[in-house]
Amino acid sequence: MSGVVFLLHRVYPDRGKRDDIDIDTFQRALSLIKSRFKVVPLQAIFEENDTCRRAAITFDDGYADNFVYAYPVLKKLGIPAHIFITSGRIREEGVRRTLFDYWEGKVSFKELFSPKSMHEGHVEFVRRGSSEEFLSWEELDRMRDVFSFGAHGKYHFSFPVSPEIEDFYDGKNFRWTALLYSRELFIGLPLFKTGSELSGRKFYPSEEFLTFCKDFKKEGNWKESLKREVEKRFKTLGEFETESIARERIERELLESKAEIEEKLGVKVNTFAWPFGHYSEFSKEIAARVYDYIFTTKRGVVTEMSDFKELPRVSLGKDIFTVLGRLFSFSTDLGLSLYKFFKKGKVL
Repeated sequence: MSGVVFLLHRVYPDRGKRDDIDIDTFQRALSLIKSRFKVVPLQAIFEENDTCRRAAITFDDGYADNFVYAYPVLKKLGIPAHIFITSGRIREEGVRRTLFDYWEGKVSFKELFSPKSMHEGHVEFVRRGSSEEFLSWEELDRMRDVFSFGAHGKYHFSFPVSPEIEDFYDGKNFRWTALLYSRELFIGLPLFKTGSELSGRKFYPSEEFLTFCKDFKKEGNWKESLKREVEKRFKTLGEFETESIARERIERELLESKAEIEEKLGVKVNTFAWPFGHYSEFSKEIAARVYDYIFTTKRGVVTEMSDFKELPRVSLGKDIFTVLGRLFSFSTDLGLSLYKFFKKGKVL
C-alpha cells in the first residue's frame, strides 16, 4: 500500500485567478501525472496492493468549476478523482453547462460559468448564506462516474483562536473571517489570528470591547493609540468556549456533514479532510471516531506505516513549474530522497 495524494481546490478557465490552477495547466499536469503514476481512485490507495507508483487526485470544498471544467477533462482522460465536500455550502439545485457542451458546439466558451476567486466565494457565502461559486447536489450526482466523495465539514468557517490582536480594520485590510465574529464591519474592528472552527476552542471577543473599538476616534496614528488604550482598559477581550462545548460542537458538525452527504448522494462516506488543514489533538481524536481515513495538508507519501487518522497530501501547485517540481519530488527515488533530506525526514 502506497501512493501520493494530490490536492487541488479549483480549475479556472483562464490564468487571471491566482489562487489555484487554470484549465490549460490542469490538463498538462494530468498528462504528466499519468506519465509518472498509475492514477487510481482514492480508496484504492488503501485497499489495493500494487508495486507501481500510484497517485490519487483530490479536490477540497466543492466549487462549481469542478463540474464545469475539471469533470469533463478528467472524464476525457479517464482519470478518477475525489471531492471532499463542504456540505453546508452545496446548493440544493441547478445544473450548469460544462466543457462537454462547449466541445459539442452547444455554447461558446465565454458562456460557461465564470468563477470568482476563493476569497470572493467565502465572502459571498458568509454574507448571503449561499453562493453560486459552489456545486449543487445534482451536479455532484452527475459526476459520480468520475468522482468519489468525502467530507470537509459543514461550513468551512474560521474563528479567532487567540485574544492577541494582529491588526485593526482600516478599510483596506479586509478579512472575510471578521464577518463571523462581528455583527458589522467597521473601521477599528480588531483582527485576530483565526483557525478552522473544527480545530479547537473558539475565542469570542466581548461586545463591550468591540463597541469600544468602534467608538474610538480614528485620528492620527489611531491604531497604535487604540492598541494602547485597549491594553489599559481591558483585562480580558472576551472568552474562550470550554473544551467540552468545543468537543460537542466539532463532533456535531462532523456527524451532520457526513450524514448529509450520505443522504443526498446515497454513498458511504469514510474519508475526511481538515478545512484549511487545521486540527488539534482533541479534534483529531473526535474525527477518528467518525471517519476511517483523515487527510491533512502535510506533504508526504501514504505508506503502510502511515497513520490513517493523519494522512499526507501534496498540493499540486498553481503553475506548471510548481507541478513539475512536485512530480520530480514525489515520482522519483532521487526526488523523494532529496525532499526527505531537506525536510529532515519529517515528510512521512
